[in-house]
Amino acid sequence: MKSLCPNKEMCGSCGWSHIPYEKQLQQKLSDINGSFALKKLDLVCEEIVTSPKKEHYRNRMDFVIDFEGRVGMRQKGKWWKVIDDHTCFLADEEIERLFHLVRDWTKTSGLTFFDRKAHTGLLRYAVIRVTKKGESMINIITSVPEDVNALKTALKDLFEQTNCTTLIWSENSTVSDVSYGDRLETITGDGVIEEAIGGHLYRISPNAFFQTNSYGAEELLATVEEFCGDLSDKHLLDLYCGSGFFSIALAASARKTTGVEMVPEAIQDAKLNAELNQVTVDFHDAKTEEFDWKSLGADVVILDPPRSGMHDKALADVITALPQEIVYVSCNYKNFAREMVELVKYYDVEAMRAVDLFPHTPHVELVTHLVKRI
Repeated sequence: MKSLCPNKEMCGSCGWSHIPYEKQLQQKLSDINGSFALKKLDLVCEEIVTSPKKEHYRNRMDFVIDFEGRVGMRQKGKWWKVIDDHTCFLADEEIERLFHLVRDWTKTSGLTFFDRKAHTGLLRYAVIRVTKKGESMINIITSVPEDVNALKTALKDLFEQTNCTTLIWSENSTVSDVSYGDRLETITGDGVIEEAIGGHLYRISPNAFFQTNSYGAEELLATVEEFCGDLSDKHLLDLYCGSGFFSIALAASARKTTGVEMVPEAIQDAKLNAELNQVTVDFHDAKTEEFDWKSLGADVVILDPPRSGMHDKALADVITALPQEIVYVSCNYKNFAREMVELVKYYDVEAMRAVDLFPHTPHVELVTHLVKRI
């Protein structure tokens, strides 16, 4: 099968795009179960849910601007090189359209470009996000400008050329090569965009994490809702809750809902999202491993840790508290398998399902329903 990407070997963002999609799904299940076998776990994942869209599904892309004004994806294995005018067939079509307008703007903006070796120059990244609701956000990341007025004038020109929903300027005052800033300013619009998933509304701020596949996120949310079951008389605890993706969607069904997240901006978004959806959630800005959630006596706990998995202290707390039910959402099945070595001592696996949010890549979400053994 020929890859849909013209620069696959140079870019690498769609490493599996040469593999027929059905074989990708089979391979993902095989890799998940292979990780279980390596840890000598008597577990098998037999079900994988396909992504509703296999192409143009990504709602966020981080495009690099290099020292010579090239704009596009970074070249695989060469952090200092950019494949000019290269977007990605995984990106939403609206992102592609906006990308070309942003690239054209950089050529005529009169602004300098960031040199990642010399640490000089202004324009660093263009992060473009879109939603199924038709809203769009462009976030231009720069160094500290010498002429703020000239930059803002150029950014207003960019808005006129793109007509995006909101335009953000993010200033990175460090030499760190990251696609976000330590100071943000809204140039036009409200500074946020809004997405609808499963009948629930979510405001997305510039630095907020949100599932990159809004179409697949519907399937992920439906699986978590199914595995949580009847919550009408239960206390639901959402650890690593982010901006409240799961807790807000389930809050109306539960007796009480609590969310814990270490990123302050995410908690701010979560509180706004709760108001937007007219639900009550008790959100806490804290690290899961440092927060005394054990005393809450939650009946059902959602675990959705980052790719690195749970902190050792957090895993120890789970084993100490032993909540009746756990719904574990893992974006790294290898780390999940490592943690399951301990969890299977106390829990039975009632259900397990992979959800493919990342077609044409080796990544996959794995959702597991654990029930405490009597």
